Amino acid sequence: MKTAFIVVRNQRMHWDEREFGSMADALLEAGYAADKIFVLSAEDAHELAQTVIEAKNFFENVFVVAPAKDLPALRGRVCELLKVPPQDGAVVEAGTKTFFCFPCGTEGAAAVRAEAVPFLERKYSVSHAVSVIRAVGVPAEKRERLAGMIRSGEGIRCFVSEKYGDFRLEILYDDTSSKMRVDEAVRAAAEELRDYTYAIDDTPLNRRALELLKLRGLRLCVAESFTGGNVAARLIGVPGASEVLFESVVAYDNRSKMQRLGVREETLARHGAVSDDTAYEMAVGLLASGNCDVALATTGIAGPASDNTNKPVGLCYIAVGTSESVFVYKYIFQGSREDITERAVNQALFLLCKQIR
Repeated sequence: MKTAFIVVRNQRMHWDEREFGSMADALLEAGYAADKIFVLSAEDAHELAQTVIEAKNFFENVFVVAPAKDLPALRGRVCELLKVPPQDGAVVEAGTKTFFCFPCGTEGAAAVRAEAVPFLERKYSVSHAVSVIRAVGVPAEKRERLAGMIRSGEGIRCFVSEKYGDFRLEILYDDTSSKMRVDEAVRAAAEELRDYTYAIDDTPLNRRALELLKLRGLRLCVAESFTGGNVAARLIGVPGASEVLFESVVAYDNRSKMQRLGVREETLARHGAVSDDTAYEMAVGLLASGNCDVALATTGIAGPASDNTNKPVGLCYIAVGTSESVFVYKYIFQGSREDITERAVNQALFLLCKQIR
């Protein structure tokens, strides 16, 4: 089965992958990957005609994606090109070929789940299930070993994605798969990722951290330097964060680290703002306030240039702990300023999960 997306858009508008990305993800969750994506100008009728005919010849299922206001006319044009009677619904069938005409964005993703996936399961007389493992900081050699361990075949497929160190392994299988083979694949992957895993389901990292804080009945304080409040922002992005997050301090300047967190001037002078000592004292300062059970602190160099020391861009220290003990972790991340910052945010949230689970 081969599947394509035809994305029809105003080429003068800024590109946003969410226009169809969430739809492709919804389809992938059900076991149907997009083999090809066509991006067309809404003003080029000739290109649309050529692409629809090409898609009909080479693909079994085609998703035509456009803004909701443009869909009725576009669906009529698709029917005309496929030489089938005009249809009111989102699904247009031409023999064994199926065209789904859906709006872009989250509305389209919902339509994929509610309409397209059930249709495809009926069409192919197969249903899918999925096991997901989510982890952070998985080394390249482990990712390669996983690919060798979980081979596609026997109704089992493996999909891997990673963004800023947040790793998602999806093991997809259908109702013809050997249950023993599926269990073996999931067990082998879980064992390989054991030290890096934060969820044995599809729970995002920020949601998992908040779930664990609530489960343990803990209150969190955060102090951030180079991550600039992004750790707290990720947590606040989940409803209910106010139940467990007391405060976030963006202590960017050294004076703020001293005045707000109690970092010693001697520590900053001797070791610098980007050091394990400073990260430790930032976390201890939060705990000393008496407002939290768990503290999380970040300090580092996001670039593009280093500070006035010989410390490299990408160096960061993350401290996490309780009144009993505070642990400091050192990392050197690669990439752009955004890459370094976002990887540090994910690593900090992961270390928080490890601390309290």
